Amino acid sequence: MVYRYRQDSGLSVLLEPIAGVVSVSVGLWIKSGSRNERDDQYGYAHFIEHMLFKGTKDHSAMDIAKIVDRVGGQHNAATNREHTCYYINVVSDHLDLAVRLLAETYYDSLFDPAELDKEKNVVMEEIRMYEDEPDELIHDVFMESMLEGHPLSHRVLGTHESIGAVTREKLIEFFANHYRNENAILAIAGNFAREDAERLVGKYFTRENGTLRKDLPLPAPARRVDYRHVEKGQLEQVHICLGTDGIRRDDDDRWGLYIMSTVLGGSMSSRLFQNVREKEGISYSIYSFHASYSDSGVFGVYCATLPQNYKRAVDLIVKECAGIASNGITDEELQDAKDFMKGNLALSLESVEVRLGRLAMDEITFQRSYSFDEIVDNINRVTREDIMRVCGRIFGGRRLSVVTVGNLKDRKIPQQSIAL
Repeated sequence: MVYRYRQDSGLSVLLEPIAGVVSVSVGLWIKSGSRNERDDQYGYAHFIEHMLFKGTKDHSAMDIAKIVDRVGGQHNAATNREHTCYYINVVSDHLDLAVRLLAETYYDSLFDPAELDKEKNVVMEEIRMYEDEPDELIHDVFMESMLEGHPLSHRVLGTHESIGAVTREKLIEFFANHYRNENAILAIAGNFAREDAERLVGKYFTRENGTLRKDLPLPAPARRVDYRHVEKGQLEQVHICLGTDGIRRDDDDRWGLYIMSTVLGGSMSSRLFQNVREKEGISYSIYSFHASYSDSGVFGVYCATLPQNYKRAVDLIVKECAGIASNGITDEELQDAKDFMKGNLALSLESVEVRLGRLAMDEITFQRSYSFDEIVDNINRVTREDIMRVCGRIFGGRRLSVVTVGNLKDRKIPQQSIAL
């Protein structure tokens, strides 16, 4: 059972005691990410994620690392386009430590200038690492292309120029505007007693910290780019994303989209995997994906292949997308996809960390929690007619944008989007 309440300080709290586990995960979600950055703030949400583990008024960065390591715990953080999260996983005996340390980093981080200068180099190395990994870089280029001109298109890590221009004052301004109790969610999942958790949250997370800055709402993004190629001549493969508009994350058709994507390219028995990798043998990695946001979404297919197989791979992907758009899926595919999704869900929920993430995302999106049985019921209720409706929304009358990274010199490549 999930317990939800709101502190007088404005902080939302979610508690999910789980029987039969020995660990507990404590996480803090800030409902701001790279989407909330101005043009002169690219990468700030992610940079702050780094800085919150770089020292507080009571503990240095080394102290924080040792505190967690000495109990065999794990602490980490992640930033995406619409939120930032910080979490600590420990054996349940150390729940107090985890809650206290998260509160300390949230309320009392120093943003020490010396640490900030060092962390600039660390973040730039992280950017270089992603630029050297074409299967990662292609997704950044794809989102930039699909959502061009909108804050959702920003690279989460920022750029070398934007990170080089970071100052302590600029970071603290962004932090002060977004790291507010009313913009935060604290979640705990695992082996703990509800009363103990409520006591610890009340002890460490009761400080007032100002009022959230209210930004003007942004219009939903629209797909802008038909074709884009990033030349990287040293690569043996060309990395490809074909995509179109998706749906927002709270859309009622999301369950049908999950099933359609599973059938198209979400498993080893999917159409794309079987027909492009297994039958043709021209790709090792191929899959479909969807990125859903509060007001929009993007649907895409990723593939990596040799330049000489580029046209064949694109033709096969388009053929499969057109086929599922025109004819939907079979009864067998529908049932197999449902069973796959339900099995995957059941296995994932054995992870306390996964449970923690689901708690927070459900709260951010729906202001409630969905049980396993409710999710299974939503999956079971999807029909082939629902899939056809989803296919119409995703593919109907659309053209697929094409984004590539690799070496396509002297290759005949399309300079426009592809009609289905």
